[in-house]
Amino acid sequence: MKNMYDIKKEKNLNFILPMNARISMDKMVKKTAIIIHLHYLDTIEDYIRYITYIPEEIDIFITTSNVKIYEILERNELAYSKKCQIIKKPNRGRDISSFLVTCRKYIVNYEYIGFVHDKKEKQIFQQDDIKAWIQCLWENMLGSEKYIANVLDTLDRNQGIGLLVPPPPMGEYCIEAFSNSWYEDFALTRELATGMQLKCDLNPQKPPLTLGTAFWAKVSALKKLFEIEWQYDSFDEEPLKNGGTISHAIERILSYVAQDAGYETGWIMTDHYAGMRLEYMRDVLEKSFDLLASSLGISNIKELTSFEDRRIKLLEYIKEFEYFYIYGAGVKGKQVQAMLKDVKKIPKAFLVSDGKSNPQNVSGIPVYTLKEISLDKKCGIIVAVSERYQDEIIQAIKDKDTEFADIYIYQ
Repeated sequence: MKNMYDIKKEKNLNFILPMNARISMDKMVKKTAIIIHLHYLDTIEDYIRYITYIPEEIDIFITTSNVKIYEILERNELAYSKKCQIIKKPNRGRDISSFLVTCRKYIVNYEYIGFVHDKKEKQIFQQDDIKAWIQCLWENMLGSEKYIANVLDTLDRNQGIGLLVPPPPMGEYCIEAFSNSWYEDFALTRELATGMQLKCDLNPQKPPLTLGTAFWAKVSALKKLFEIEWQYDSFDEEPLKNGGTISHAIERILSYVAQDAGYETGWIMTDHYAGMRLEYMRDVLEKSFDLLASSLGISNIKELTSFEDRRIKLLEYIKEFEYFYIYGAGVKGKQVQAMLKDVKKIPKAFLVSDGKSNPQNVSGIPVYTLKEISLDKKCGIIVAVSERYQDEIIQAIKDKDTEFADIYIYQ
């Protein structure tokens, strides 16, 4: 059985849907509900705007553990203009217990279900990142009335898709979009999957697809999760730790529950958000490659993906010698030096063919011509030059010492 991360990647299960146009004029006929959990008073108006986009065919359940939010919602026209129920709940389990405990009895009556919740930064430096994450969750769940219809139409037209979720967040400190986001939660997620007897592939080297606990789903895809008799005390008490809790495990297990039920998971984005994300990713990659080029000599994707393999081969070569030279003080030679410097392997010198047109040192390492050194069995030479010069240089080394054969060609 393949891991869902690989399945999504191979099948390109990324759905970018328009906000301002319907991709189908078919009426929504599936029985659908959305559950929304709100807790933070100071941002409630931001979320009410998104809630107004929900089509009238969809039932709304809003849960809150904040009495003041409950009172505001009760007075808001949402309570009367839409099919909306407002429900008080204890804060234990936060948003997760909202759909697994508070609203579980309602969910089983629907074919499709949505879920989204508010968020709040814990420290001031996280403010911009959390704001960006909120946009990622809410715009890609409830971007507009037409967009919501498009998401449900995508679920309807793709029978093998059981779960659609926003992509991982991105931000100045938020690295989930670029990293393996299991953190300390893999073991508990695996324990939960074992207890649920899920047939799926959990692999600590393959990141989970679901972060942030926001989703549109076929209820049948998450059936095993809803069959558990969750209680509020199934969840950790407040204050909740930043990781390693049952809530964090449930957040990550959703796509594996769907896989066990025979469904696949995809990412959804509005066309607007996808454009923003593309520009952000391009900017991050540009800055990353500038740094990689200056620090490790990596200037393109091929050099990045082959970096460790090339370094291992270099280390295997130089471990046979007491010291080594790098032939070539240009781009390739500097790449080798940067690659080995990171593991504290320093060449005795750079070698060049013409001392007149080269500096006396590179990064504090002397530069010599081949004529200025002697060769013996204690040294190795890494030839790091353009392919068109390699044969000429290899011959020059052999002419200097006909028995010297320990040459490594850096590709």
